[in-house]
Amino acid sequence: MDWCSSRGRTVDVTRARVAAVVGLSFLALGMGAGAEAMVGQGALDRLTMRDAEVDPRVVVVTFPSGLGGSSLEVPHLRATFSRDIAVLALRGGASGVGFVDFDSLSFSDGGAGRANVIGSDELQRAGVGVLHDVALVAADDTIPFLAGYRVDPLASELAGLGVDTGGSAARTVPALVRVADLTDGLIVDSPAFAFDAVDRTSTTIVPGFALRLAEFATSAELTEPSPDAVRLGELRIPLEDGRLRVAWSGELDDVDDVRIVDASDLIDGVPDDLFRDAVVLVGTVDPSKTEYVTTPVGDLPEVLVQANALNTVLRASWVHPGPLVVPWTAAVFGVGAVVIAGGVGTARRRTWPLFAIAAATVVCWTVASAVAARSGTLVPVVLPTVAVSSIAAMVASVGQAETVAERRRLRALFSQYVPASVAEQLIASGRGTQASTGERVALTALFCDLRGFTPLAARLTPPEVRELLNLYYEHLARVVFDDRGTVLQYTGDEIFAVFGAPLPDADHATHALRCARHMFERQAALNDDLLRRGLPPLNYGIGLHSGDAVAAHVGSSVRMQYAVIGDTINVASRHRALARGGQIVLSDVTKTLIGDIADAEQLEHVAMPGVADARSVFLIQAGPPTPSGDPSLVRPPDG
Repeated sequence: MDWCSSRGRTVDVTRARVAAVVGLSFLALGMGAGAEAMVGQGALDRLTMRDAEVDPRVVVVTFPSGLGGSSLEVPHLRATFSRDIAVLALRGGASGVGFVDFDSLSFSDGGAGRANVIGSDELQRAGVGVLHDVALVAADDTIPFLAGYRVDPLASELAGLGVDTGGSAARTVPALVRVADLTDGLIVDSPAFAFDAVDRTSTTIVPGFALRLAEFATSAELTEPSPDAVRLGELRIPLEDGRLRVAWSGELDDVDDVRIVDASDLIDGVPDDLFRDAVVLVGTVDPSKTEYVTTPVGDLPEVLVQANALNTVLRASWVHPGPLVVPWTAAVFGVGAVVIAGGVGTARRRTWPLFAIAAATVVCWTVASAVAARSGTLVPVVLPTVAVSSIAAMVASVGQAETVAERRRLRALFSQYVPASVAEQLIASGRGTQASTGERVALTALFCDLRGFTPLAARLTPPEVRELLNLYYEHLARVVFDDRGTVLQYTGDEIFAVFGAPLPDADHATHALRCARHMFERQAALNDDLLRRGLPPLNYGIGLHSGDAVAAHVGSSVRMQYAVIGDTINVASRHRALARGGQIVLSDVTKTLIGDIADAEQLEHVAMPGVADARSVFLIQAGPPTPSGDPSLVRPPDG
């Protein structure tokens, strides 16, 4: 019955630990997913490729500060300046010009200034498309839809609108959009432009700003539009819901970069071949004239955002999110490795392996994510690292809590048999659980019982017997504790103690004999205490034997106790039976372990009940002998 109860408790504990494993693992994965949702993109921004090579066809011309729309400036100054830049670019052999931050609504004449730029004779004669105008983005479940679209037949969406702003870093720009009306705001005529055999004057799909410029640069046609991709000639451009993810370049993130020219520097002449076969983006970098967009490479004016997007297409430097199964698999395996290393679900706790595995996982995954990001594949870095770090912290915390609880349990358990300091030492050494569950140990057993106690107890009242035994136990148990012994049991008038368990003791025999002598040295103080209470004095005999024994906590669900089992205990008990008052009887095994004992008298061939062969024993008269005049205190050796 007891075995079944114990087995049932073990099954319950195992189930509870398995449930804890599953719960902690799911919690850690959930924390990783939550952290990924909150800060994952920001972490990837730090790892994103920033060294994309700049295509020589990309040229940026920026307005000098102070031009571009102030009410104090000369009317049409911005328009005239824009036109002049476009003329210089086209004369220099540019294949296209794109105006960023160029809105016809900014002209007080209702569009005359805009016409002055786009409709100039020189630009028209060049036959080169010039992009301009602003589009407003509305959400859709396929390709983004533009409502109220003001556009020329050669125009498309400009930078900024549709770019991910509003507190988060811009990572994509519009690549494909659907429009409802292409007739509002037309200024110049142009050849019809077929897009998948659909006329642009009807509700259809048009390319975003960067892709339209890429058409000019490559003289290729955009075809096969879908939310996931579009073709530019033979080149397939990967998209994300109709948007192009930008590969950022360190050469297009500052006005001092080589590919960025201040328009004022063109007054004295255009450098040779600056604009040959180039696609020129024209825009302002004045913070008062344009919106600065937060990007993974810092806050950039919209003209540089679109310059990086155009360069992404021309260099085919694709950046795309990796499959989610990869980080989730890494997170699950990482959590599992930490759980196994930490010993969750078992009674054994290991702290340093779980932190070592967690740290290695975090470092390896971060490095792998960085390498993948540099090559254009964005693999979430936060999910696995947070999940693994969280499970490591939780496992360590749970393990610490269980360790504390186990230490308290073992301390309370062993403090019944050994001094508190010994119990602490046992727990601190890590042997508490082993000593509790069972082990074979080398020890010396000590039995001490009173001589003549049976007739003495018959003369005393029950309260007097109780008080006498309590004083006897109190005095001698303190001696056992002081000499590094363990009190295992009080049985009637007998004290059973061992040395060498639960804490190993290489000198257990020496300490046991020393304890026995100290017990007799304590006899006078014990008897004085008894006499003061009107109780008779006591005398006792002690038996010792050394050897191996099995020590463990045993019992039932009702009561458990620390027990030592084996022939060593039986022989020590027989030696106690041989001892008369004031005597210590020890075996030759114990004598050999101790060495020379000056006052030990050897007795040969002593037969003992329950012991197969007669043995040699050693007798020490360590205390006062039983008074010969008091037969009530005399007890024959056979007990």
